[in-house]
Amino acid sequence: MASNPSALIVINEELGDNFEDLITRCKKYKQVLQNRKHDITQKINSQVVGSNSNMVKTLNKIHEERLSIISLRKEVEQLKSKYAGFKKETESIRIIFQKLIEDLKYNCNRMIYFMCLQCITSRSNKMRTDLMSKRDSEAVKSYKILCELSFAMSTVPCKHLISYITRLINYWHCVLEKFYLEDFEITLKQMNWPFTMNEITDNAKLNNFKQQFQRLADMLIKVQLPKNDHTEFDEQTSQLLEHYSHVSMPIIMILVPFRKRFFYHFTGKKQTNKPDKPEWFLSRVLSWIRDYRTFVVDWLGPVYSENGKRPIDSQHDFIKGLLQFVVVKLDSDLSHFQLEDIVFSHIVDETLAFEHELRKVYNYPNDYPSVTEVLTQAQIFFKWINMERKYAHIKMDEILQNKEQWKILVYDSQYCMTVCADSFLTLLNTMSDRYSILRQPRHKLQFLKLQTDLLEEFRQNIVAEEIESNEYLSEMLCTLHYISYTLYNWGTNMHFLSLLNYKCELENEVRSRSESEFTEVLDTADTVFDDSIRLYNLGIDNLLNCLTENIMTKVKYISKQYKRDRWHIMESLVDENKYSITDSGWMMYETFTENLNTLNKSLPTSLFNKCWPILATKMSTFLFNDVLLANMFNRGGAQHLLCDVRYKLLPIFSKYTTKPSIYIERLLEACRVLNFEPNFKPVILKRNEVSEILLRRIEHGNVLELG
Repeated sequence: MASNPSALIVINEELGDNFEDLITRCKKYKQVLQNRKHDITQKINSQVVGSNSNMVKTLNKIHEERLSIISLRKEVEQLKSKYAGFKKETESIRIIFQKLIEDLKYNCNRMIYFMCLQCITSRSNKMRTDLMSKRDSEAVKSYKILCELSFAMSTVPCKHLISYITRLINYWHCVLEKFYLEDFEITLKQMNWPFTMNEITDNAKLNNFKQQFQRLADMLIKVQLPKNDHTEFDEQTSQLLEHYSHVSMPIIMILVPFRKRFFYHFTGKKQTNKPDKPEWFLSRVLSWIRDYRTFVVDWLGPVYSENGKRPIDSQHDFIKGLLQFVVVKLDSDLSHFQLEDIVFSHIVDETLAFEHELRKVYNYPNDYPSVTEVLTQAQIFFKWINMERKYAHIKMDEILQNKEQWKILVYDSQYCMTVCADSFLTLLNTMSDRYSILRQPRHKLQFLKLQTDLLEEFRQNIVAEEIESNEYLSEMLCTLHYISYTLYNWGTNMHFLSLLNYKCELENEVRSRSESEFTEVLDTADTVFDDSIRLYNLGIDNLLNCLTENIMTKVKYISKQYKRDRWHIMESLVDENKYSITDSGWMMYETFTENLNTLNKSLPTSLFNKCWPILATKMSTFLFNDVLLANMFNRGGAQHLLCDVRYKLLPIFSKYTTKPSIYIERLLEACRVLNFEPNFKPVILKRNEVSEILLRRIEHGNVLELG
């Protein structure tokens, strides 16, 4: 019972606390409990004992299921025995049928093999007959069927048959291509290709050849193999031209005379081949694109459409074919003139300008091969980025040595743009335009690293110049502020956002390979210039501090008389409304006001709003330390100092905020303590500071409650 407190509580409630008839009530309660026990026993027996009880029904059902399982197991054993006997009886028949099936499968494979071989042979013979009978279109159809059959058989294990059909396709490709190339060359000669612009506009003569030209071009595309070879170039050049290999045969044919002209004029000892004049051959290629792209689309566009391509792809293939010549020439020139900085730099400049014109003027697709791949070869790219760094340093020195570098070009409430900031940002922006057309993000990131390095060097140069001279502090401040402002805007540009994304991906990849705790996390970065902006903001804070210190130096110099005034023998003020500022403080407060107004005019609003609170704090600290704690005050002196602060210093800052007292609250509290204002309890001042201030009074009046 002791282990069941709830039972004891129930019994106590039933019996109560009256002992007169306790035994009688116990007997009655005992009878109640026995009745409950009997009812519970009856319920249990009705569920467990008897023919209709749930327990008996469940046990009967289990017994029936058990007998059913035993019966099923016997049947399974019987079936297994019958299956073993049947398997033994039919083993010989099964072996015979298995051998027959294998023989049938072998014979079927042989039949399919010979059917394929027969199909290949018959198609080949039909092609020969069709060509002899001048049914060349039928021969091309048979050739396409052979190509489709070869593609379907590419996964079968019949290596010899695949080799045979591949060699046969190559053979007929050569035959058909030669057949159509001869006619195509004749047609081009009859058209007087490449014709002049006057001949292009004279459609009457050319239209006679259009149908024949398109028919032969269509056949050449149909019989073309997937890849072209560049075995005539060296290994390195072949790698560069790998992306240019998928050019249709008609394009290759119409490019033959251009190829001859290009390498005739721009290789060897020809006068037109000048390494320091890359614009000659680049402009020649652009003129060919300009003059013939319309013709290519008009004449070859329909042929491309019939072969499942877009008409504009003919123009892109034409440009791609011409770029092969440019790639070969650029690779040769850049490799030979790596040590000549001027020539090398000029070639790079012209190459980038050429690529820009291709993309912007002629809508050459971004996913097509680019001539900039020549520039991104390891040794060439290393030279290029070092040249960019070298010329950027030269330009940066010119910017900083410009006599008018601190001249304000644009004044706005958000920023002030100096000549220095504009020139430097133009340098960086030009660099971004140059490398933005590169295809690989990793190359762009290396240029981005160069830009951030230049930003830091420029910031350090500004800071170093500030150390040497304080003459242009506000202009330097505006320069750093404008660059920081511009960098934040650049960071939201799609070009730099994509670089941020790629940089994060690289960082995540490095993090996944390394368990180092010191791996930089870029996922929370806003822009790729976050570090540069942070450093520039630190530089801005340093310059703001220097600027305010310079102003305070002037103020302190003017304040000599104010600091040494006879605060201990000044007359008391009877009426504060008739207060006039202390004579010795006029020049100090006026100098402070003039410098603050000058800053307000010379700095953008955002910078000035950071500057004046710093000045307010410095001025408050100066008056607290160098005036209040440095002198002894009588009642009149304390009143004058408090009125100077209330009616001269506070109005100066009230132009810029509705609550100027917040910025000099410590000084105000000190002045009120100095004046023994009744019932005033300081909030900011510490107890030891209050004690020090009280010692500044030379007479005793009301004692301040320090609490």
